[in-house]
Amino acid sequence: MRSVRSGLSVVLALAVTCVGAAAVTGCADESAHVDTSGLDLITTDISEPQNSLIPADSNDVPGQTIINLVYSGLMYLDKDGNPHYDMAESVTQVNDTTYDVVIRDDAVFSDGSEVDARDFVDTWNTAVRQSLLSAYNFEPILGFHEGQQTMRGLSVTGKKSFRIELSRPTAGFLERLGYSVFFPMRSEDQNQLTERGTDPIGNGPYMLVSWEREEALTIVPNPRYEGPRTPQNEGIKFVIYPSEDHAYKDLVAGNLDVLVQIPDSKLATFEDELGSQAVSKPVGSMMEITIPANASNFRGEAGRLRRRALSMAVDREKLAREVFYDTVIPANGFVAPLHGTMPPAPTDAEALTYQPEKARELWEKAEKMDPFEGTFSIAYNLDGSHQKWVEAVAQQMTDTLGVPCEGRPLETFKDMRQEVTARHITGAFRTVWQAEYPDESSFLAPLFASYSAANESGFSNGEFDDLLKKAGKAATKAEAHEYYAQAQDLLVDAMPAIPLWTSKALGAYGKDIAPASYTWKPTPNYYLIHRT
Repeated sequence: MRSVRSGLSVVLALAVTCVGAAAVTGCADESAHVDTSGLDLITTDISEPQNSLIPADSNDVPGQTIINLVYSGLMYLDKDGNPHYDMAESVTQVNDTTYDVVIRDDAVFSDGSEVDARDFVDTWNTAVRQSLLSAYNFEPILGFHEGQQTMRGLSVTGKKSFRIELSRPTAGFLERLGYSVFFPMRSEDQNQLTERGTDPIGNGPYMLVSWEREEALTIVPNPRYEGPRTPQNEGIKFVIYPSEDHAYKDLVAGNLDVLVQIPDSKLATFEDELGSQAVSKPVGSMMEITIPANASNFRGEAGRLRRRALSMAVDREKLAREVFYDTVIPANGFVAPLHGTMPPAPTDAEALTYQPEKARELWEKAEKMDPFEGTFSIAYNLDGSHQKWVEAVAQQMTDTLGVPCEGRPLETFKDMRQEVTARHITGAFRTVWQAEYPDESSFLAPLFASYSAANESGFSNGEFDDLLKKAGKAATKAEAHEYYAQAQDLLVDAMPAIPLWTSKALGAYGKDIAPASYTWKPTPNYYLIHRT
């Protein structure tokens, strides 16, 4: 095999040529000028990103996977979720609500332009002003709720320095700065989001050199990146497979280097078949069934009872054992394990366990108030390993409650997400949420806070929002846990989504790939992957 060192020198030469030619249009437009045929690319599987590659306008895992490699923030989170400086030279906490930021002198974008304070401030203000999908993450910043063109909590204090003022103390704010929504774009790109969404000019360890729709995305090392995440490979090709079974076969045949999704058909056997190549570890990811607030059978008190009844009609333990072969962990709340431990469960966690008699009792009460009409459907994508468990869940609900329940298949992940974000879904839909940063709020705020654009259930509760704010002001993690537990109690009562299980990272490496540790998320440290 060609050495990483010799391969990287080719990448650097090609990339510099590309950067020089693409100072205005970006490297992706110049991808035809970057010949990757001579590079030893690492190949791995991915789904087609739902949205464009704008840091604050992506809330799907495939898109964020690419964004995290072509962009960098003030901080980066290591494999355990701990923050370290990346673009920042320093982030100094002046008091409970004020942070002074200094950006590294050598921080530049892939076109050679400097990363300066104005880039960060303009990017964050654009996200809020245009209500981009992940803009809710800026909620703690002073001025977020004021509807102005700029947030008054952001002020440029020098070419390479700016100040962040929060409206309240916010626990774990440094960790949040390592999340992709806080990554900067060039100030001049704020009015070119459509173009930059497919042709990013980033500041991360890699550059996107091609995006073949429904086929593959290819990235190569960015020669101008001087941060701590130095690529250990010559580039990565993310292949979009029609099915996870196809990807698995390619891994076994030696035609795929890294597999990040194990198909249902192999859950019982992949560890025996692949031996030391297999990966299985708990991570911060949660699977739920989301039921929109405006769903006709699920409004008011009758709807509340039905939601709880459906939750109690699911035997999570049986599904974990018989469908997933213990590769998932039954949920006891709305938060997945973080740092390998399960946060405190809500008081009424019983509603998240199999209670068939209680489920029937609740359903019958709801029927007396407002008879159920039609079929309860659960939308899912066929290009992921979801059909088997969705059909099993629907069958359990039917068997327990005597109600027609079924899976509603959509061809691709992108198809499903487009229906969900456009609010065209008329029934329920599967939701998998990967923590954005290692804190309980990363599960609760995005999916259920009234101010969050990622809140696709339509749940809105002022008391819930207030509890999140109190948790953010908490002096200790134990105090914050208490507020989050109370917030979960409200969710269990209303059940805007039905928590099913927390996931494990299941994957595999090719025989000649040196395993790179998975992060606290269910994704590998891509920049560390290399051949042995």
